[in-house]
Amino acid sequence: MIIYSKRIVTEQGIIDGYLKIEGEKITDIVRRDVEELEADLDYSAYTVIPGIFDTHNHGYMGWNPDDGKEAVLKYAKALASAGVTSIFPTVDNEHEVYPQIVEAIRENDDGARIMGIHSEGPYLNRVGEKGVDTGHPEINLGHIQKMIDEAEGYLRLVAIAPELEQSKEAIRLLNQNGVRVAFAHSNQTYEEAMESFKDGITVITHTANVMSGIHHRNMGGLGAALLNDEVFNELICDGLHVRNEMIDIIMRIKKDPFDKIMMISDNIHYAGLPQGDYRYDENTVCHIDEQGFCLTDTGRLFGSAKPVLYGMKNLVQKMGLPLETVCRMSSLNPCLVYGFADKKGSLRVGKDADMAVIDNDFNCLYTYREGKKIYDHQTDTDLCNREIKEI
Repeated sequence: MIIYSKRIVTEQGIIDGYLKIEGEKITDIVRRDVEELEADLDYSAYTVIPGIFDTHNHGYMGWNPDDGKEAVLKYAKALASAGVTSIFPTVDNEHEVYPQIVEAIRENDDGARIMGIHSEGPYLNRVGEKGVDTGHPEINLGHIQKMIDEAEGYLRLVAIAPELEQSKEAIRLLNQNGVRVAFAHSNQTYEEAMESFKDGITVITHTANVMSGIHHRNMGGLGAALLNDEVFNELICDGLHVRNEMIDIIMRIKKDPFDKIMMISDNIHYAGLPQGDYRYDENTVCHIDEQGFCLTDTGRLFGSAKPVLYGMKNLVQKMGLPLETVCRMSSLNPCLVYGFADKKGSLRVGKDADMAVIDNDFNCLYTYREGKKIYDHQTDTDLCNREIKEI
């Protein structure tokens, strides 16, 4: 198969040319000014970007990975509509779903490739500037070992509040089993966070959100996340969870930001649903507004509702970042961090043919995973969970 586009985002920059694909792999990338080929697919009006790797995502289009194997597979399929070709389903294992996610990984022949499991919690602690501390779960090393065992080698990231008792032992146990640990939902000060990074924390969960902020006399956990040169930073780039001005500050302060930042969505499962009101629980209604954001009845943000692709649009169109730089943060950096960059994360000869075809407004039209079309905007029009009803 030969694909043509005037804008293909490669590791060498954006080119006008051809992608030659055989089976699952990219076998050649040819510039049009070097040789003109007969293309099987003409995407000259669109842009071809590397498939997105979203390492922090709790659901999409009504599908929640906490709900079992079939929900996980439907979730992976729905995510392909947002240009996602690789995913870590993000859960806290409260519902003991690891075995079902492992089953889904083994049956995952359509939709985004499930590359592993991300556990955000259950050992979290942050209460916020004006919050009331209602307590936190005590770290149970036996439970963590059970998480490791049930994931059967697919547990890639566990988020922990490192001030909790036995956190050092938990971090050590996870690292020994090849699992990265993230700084998350924490009340730690700057000094405490810097010490925690020495214990083996290498990732910052949704940088700036749910951590102590920066004050000119108290740098907080956020200050540590930015001034430590070794940790990698997840970042929600929708412009709401972190204002664009703060994103600008983060990128100016962080050393080698375009190597250290991984774009994430942190979507809840209402993300991608049509405008309307949805029942979250008996006390909470989630409102999807006309822009597609999730709000409570008070207008407060209720989880993340926009995919990584929306964040890419924000960074390119509103903040003026080059698309090829943004693609590095959305695709290649997470692959480098989690050990998949030999096969995924960029459009390069020898790598998997993972890509999304987008229009000028960052709408995803087609998605390919390992050379197979897994999303077509003309035919894949019924991806939402129909059991999620408006109220």
